[in-house]
Amino acid sequence: MTISHILLRAGVLACLSGVASAQMPSPDWALRLPQKDQVAFKGVLNLDGAGQGPGTMLYPAPGVAGLLVAIATHSALVNSSRNDEKSKIEIEADKVLLPYQGILTGYGHRELLASALPQTAFGHDRKVIGAEEAGGAGWVVESTPVFYMTQDQSALVLENQVQIYKPGAAPKQPSYQNMVRVVSQVREHGDLSAYWHDNLGQELKTESASLMAMSLDIALGQAAEAAAAPPSAFRTFRYRQGKQEVVERAQLVNEQCGRSLLKTLRGWLMSVPLLNRGAAPASSACETAGKVKPAAG
Repeated sequence: MTISHILLRAGVLACLSGVASAQMPSPDWALRLPQKDQVAFKGVLNLDGAGQGPGTMLYPAPGVAGLLVAIATHSALVNSSRNDEKSKIEIEADKVLLPYQGILTGYGHRELLASALPQTAFGHDRKVIGAEEAGGAGWVVESTPVFYMTQDQSALVLENQVQIYKPGAAPKQPSYQNMVRVVSQVREHGDLSAYWHDNLGQELKTESASLMAMSLDIALGQAAEAAAAPPSAFRTFRYRQGKQEVVERAQLVNEQCGRSLLKTLRGWLMSVPLLNRGAAPASSACETAGKVKPAAG
């Protein structure tokens, strides 16, 4: 695990420290595989100089005119997705993934989760179950991850729809659900295509597994809270999505280890790298968090 991955995980673990487990008493949970095995990857849309993923409203920094264009384009993309059609701009965005098709075609959820689950902080027994398999006596987590690569290839973004079910809960009646979005740190490398592609895509898979683990810990942490703290006021946050600066109106949930955990206007949870902080000096808490064994649920 690299320093950047340790800091990424540490930021989430710091957010979860001291979280009560009144709503998730079981130390055991199972993650149900999605129906489709292949892990979904897309290219981040590049609209008026601001990276945007489908369904995500990220406001470009440069002025009102750009904002209006982005809103109009976003609306068009939403309408297009409802018709289950890819727009030309989505097709163009996905071209950033062409060098990695050989890797991504064979990258399944079992491989992703085999690497991600040991990095999660919750539970003693964490296992993967089939799409139609019963969860037994433990909690069941359903997850639909979609990964995005920025157009400059310097970062990955995960949007993970998570549903958490109590033992014995009826199908389609989760006790907690939300979209969790995690933005990776910027990767600095002379040849980013080679960086992600070398060793059969090991860095690409390592980064995606780290983001996946973060998203699960964030969702489980929120589901486990006995009583939510009073929300902070909405304000504008600036952060790097790859090498581009984007802004988001959100409430601050936690800020630690060079990352902010935010709650957006639409209620999503977002973990983003703080602007101009780089990897951030590692505090003792950050250093420890990357080394400790997974905590009990």
